[in-house]
Amino acid sequence: MADALIGAPFAGYRIDELVGRGGMGVVYRATDLALERSVALKLLAPDLARDESFRRRFATESKVAASLDHPNVIPIYHAGEHDDVLYLAMRYVRGEDLRQRLQQSGRLEPVAAARLVTQVGSALDAAHEAGLVHRDVKPANVLLDGHDHAYLTDFGLTKRLAAETIETRAGQILGTLDYIAPEQIRGDPLGPYTDVYALACMTVHLLTGSVPFPVETDEGKLWSHLSEPPPRPSTRCRDVSLALDAVLVRAMAKEPSLRFATAGELAEAVAAGVAAPLRRRAEPAARVAAARARQTPAPPPRVAAPPAAADPRRAFVVEAAREPFNLAVLGVLVVLGVALGAPALMAGLAALVYAVAVARSYHDPATRRRALGRQGADTGS
Repeated sequence: MADALIGAPFAGYRIDELVGRGGMGVVYRATDLALERSVALKLLAPDLARDESFRRRFATESKVAASLDHPNVIPIYHAGEHDDVLYLAMRYVRGEDLRQRLQQSGRLEPVAAARLVTQVGSALDAAHEAGLVHRDVKPANVLLDGHDHAYLTDFGLTKRLAAETIETRAGQILGTLDYIAPEQIRGDPLGPYTDVYALACMTVHLLTGSVPFPVETDEGKLWSHLSEPPPRPSTRCRDVSLALDAVLVRAMAKEPSLRFATAGELAEAVAAGVAAPLRRRAEPAARVAAARARQTPAPPPRVAAPPAAADPRRAFVVEAAREPFNLAVLGVLVVLGVALGAPALMAGLAALVYAVAVARSYHDPATRRRALGRQGADTGS
């Protein structure tokens, strides 16, 4: 059906070429017949036009996104509806997206990665100042022209920061799982810090050629974003400094308040981390430590400190994972899948629901009290 549109008129445009497909719709290169210029014409999926709440949100957010005037944001020329199809007309960029660049090169040199992160961070700061959160920052949404000028695109998943509306439902997960922030999974309020997390995930991908948590299943990705410590790119690539590790650990903190305040601040820290010296090799470091030890008087003997208390977070995770209600939900969904003859489909859904339920239990005070009580009992024994 998409091929039948090639060469056909649509809302004052002539559709010339299929550019790409995504979960939200199809993108074509088209010609604006009135102005005789090429545009990127995005036709949204028909199901979205039938959702009245989405139609209202699309109209509101398209106006705000179109008002953004920034050299690293794709200009939106027009947003509308034609033959019951919602569409966006945007600047057409001849080049490739960052996902394609990574597919070709594997990864980027740190200096090149920092340049792109700086451009995307600047675009996000402009969006946040206008009251928008992108919510789907990823390589596929960064377009590159022939001079490596970056354009952030696809604000179709953005939302107003002012207040929650009926159009943005609690618990709705919008985004790509390889770059999704923990608060998106938990259904917590979103903000600029959400895009900071996603930009940090994308930075890891640029530096290493791999997403932060390269696991195969969706539920595994969700669990990793919620519970696993941020990756340290220097362990994957020798030309990444330890300073960059510290930057990305902070930017991917599970608690939003611990991250960088703005995307621009993260980009500046990435650039500084790239300029920092690389990790010294083990042998020179050992020689330096030995020389310092010879020059420094031996410290007086110290009284041994009592053993540190065990990290309670692991106990919280275990307690949340074996919460009877969570296990019951998992079991019911698996049994239901078998009964309906779709065990594979329901197994994936069950794992996803279980992961979200465990994440919520992890933050429940009652769960934490039980975990601490078990931990104390185990210690006493």
